[in-house]
Amino acid sequence: MIRFFDASALVKRYVREPETPVVRRLLADRRAAVSRLSEAEVSSALARRKREGDLDAGDHAAALSALRADLERLDVVELVPEVVARVHELLARHALRAGDALQLAAAIALRVEPESPAEFVCWDDPLRAAASAEAFVLLPHACQRQ
Repeated sequence: MIRFFDASALVKRYVREPETPVVRRLLADRRAAVSRLSEAEVSSALARRKREGDLDAGDHAAALSALRADLERLDVVELVPEVVARVHELLARHALRAGDALQLAAAIALRVEPESPAEFVCWDDPLRAAASAEAFVLLPHACQRQ
């Protein structure tokens, strides 16, 4: 079973938050996948934290380096036309932002069969609800706000 991480979950791997140990464990114990969009979204979140003074320059550089290294070992779903095309139907069914619809479309693209089990890890409530409606297995201990 594949475990998909959206950017709201993946960023917790690089910055210390209460959920960081959970994310690190979930990334370590199963095949993990992310969307290529997460590369940009996590980089954006790290840059924002640096601008706001939550990350110093050294921690920011280390986090970006770790992100790049992780992208070499994670399954990365590219935003190819087939993935992006799925966004339209997802936006029609769910109240999602464009980026969240792209994340969900990337996760759906990983399924061998349309309803095959896959796990979805996120901390975004609307995206979590949409993933549940699309028959993903949510990890309640990882997705609930703590």
